Amino acid sequence: MGTDIKILEFEQFRDVKGIIHGVFTRSGGVSQKPFDSLNVGMNSGDDTANVARNRKMITLKMGMKPLVFLNQVHGTDIKVLKKDDSDFSIQFEPGREIYTADAVITDMKGVFLVIQVADCQAVMLYDPKSQVIANIHSGWRGSVKNILGKCLARMTKEFGCNPENILAGISPSLGPCCAEFINYEKEIPNELWKYKHRDKDCFDFWQISADQLVTAGVGKENIENMGMCTKCSTKQFYSYRAQKITGRFASMISMV
Repeated sequence: MGTDIKILEFEQFRDVKGIIHGVFTRSGGVSQKPFDSLNVGMNSGDDTANVARNRKMITLKMGMKPLVFLNQVHGTDIKVLKKDDSDFSIQFEPGREIYTADAVITDMKGVFLVIQVADCQAVMLYDPKSQVIANIHSGWRGSVKNILGKCLARMTKEFGCNPENILAGISPSLGPCCAEFINYEKEIPNELWKYKHRDKDCFDFWQISADQLVTAGVGKENIENMGMCTKCSTKQFYSYRAQKITGRFASMISMV
């Protein structure tokens, strides 16, 4: 417990001064089966006291900075937090979802943007020139609505970001090996059917995300995918597809 917490990092973020980030695995927390053990999903069905303890452990691990958790609803709403907003105050309560949204953008330093996932992608964005970060919850519903493109457009509008400067990281998530959609003709727009596996009803949402980022102006060389399928790696990560009743692991980024 605690000492068993494991954090994965994107190589391109690891060496950037002024950025702290991490993708947590499911190990090192206090939750019991089937949520074992570092579950940060407050609405997952787990004991909320255990989830709150797990969140506090993550907070301690990352240096006791405020964490912004979202009430994620598989939509495309984007929360923008600006350092010059006079009415904004971070509420340092790891057990609370402050905003209902599926992406969050900020130019504030010392604040962690947190996304909770269990098959969906957490996509981190960082603009080193404009000094802006974002974290995006991109499940298949958000993906077909291009939440990534919408978030990049909002970064450009609100902060003057140039997508060519942005670094992007795609977290462990459902891989093309396991993203099966037997009702894809009703669920997936036909313009995305080209990402379907030739011999089975599985889609490559990793490539969809990469292409959406490139279309929005991000350079291919600036996109890093951890390439780890959550359904294939349930000892490390939570997977709704594999386990149904399960927790959520945290992916977070901050500027210092």
